[in-house]
Amino acid sequence: MTLSMTSMESNARSTLNSTMKKINHICLAFLSILTFSSFLHADYKERMKERLPKIIEAKGAGLIGEGVDGFLHLRGKKEKTVVQLVTVENEDRKEFFKAYSIKTGSTTQVIAQTFSESMKSRDKKGFWQKDSKGSWVQK
Repeated sequence: MTLSMTSMESNARSTLNSTMKKINHICLAFLSILTFSSFLHADYKERMKERLPKIIEAKGAGLIGEGVDGFLHLRGKKEKTVVQLVTVENEDRKEFFKAYSIKTGSTTQVIAQTFSESMKSRDKKGFWQKDSKGSWVQK
């Protein structure tokens, strides 16, 4: 009976050790993802900050404007560099809306609308903005 119990204990310990190793690997992978994710979040903020002068310049030229959805929209002539600017900015804004909604417990749509209102209020006179009907209006 003692031999049988020892064998069972050995199997149980082996299974437990194997399970603990798997849990450790999962925890390490999760921590790596969190660390990488935090690093990415810091990056999009920096990219948005660096891009801001170009966005203001394009708004001033009437090439782009703010929409009610929190994203930039193209107006008129679609130059390749402006299309790229809007595309990468909107990708980073989407990341920002997602991260901030997780942080605050709100929805990405609410965050995007609040962001839109904030950006529109900061726009200079003469900048173009899309209203809720999709029409362009000049501030």
